[in-house]
Amino acid sequence: MGEESELAIAAVRRYAAALRCIQSRLFDAYPDVDGIKDLMVAVRHEKTLPRAGTSSTGVEYAVHGAGCQMIDELGRMVDVDVVDDVEAFDAWRIRGFLDEQSHARPSIEELRTACSHLASTGELVEVRAGRWYALPDRWRKGD
Repeated sequence: MGEESELAIAAVRRYAAALRCIQSRLFDAYPDVDGIKDLMVAVRHEKTLPRAGTSSTGVEYAVHGAGCQMIDELGRMVDVDVVDDVEAFDAWRIRGFLDEQSHARPSIEELRTACSHLASTGELVEVRAGRWYALPDRWRKGD
């Protein structure tokens, strides 16, 4: 693999680690919420949570059309959509995270290639071929 590929893979891994950490902290604050789908239901249907807020664990969240954006106290921003009933992200969301957090900014195509590679190794799950990916521990299709 070339240096650009390695940088893109490292970037995707940084996003995945931040997503895992930030989501975990958000869900720790809301024991009845077990995922972004549950959060969206609590906001839109049950109206037990506001559309945007800050959890007791310090994570800001904002529910949007198809998912949720989350920001921790360090300013790390991650965003996921619900795609085919799965919490998923794409290269654009990773790029947005990198624009905030890193000097290394692989291209969208390099990030897509890195995601596909990581899906082939089991580090990610490919939700929609070449476009949407999920963390294996958040892969809950049909839930």
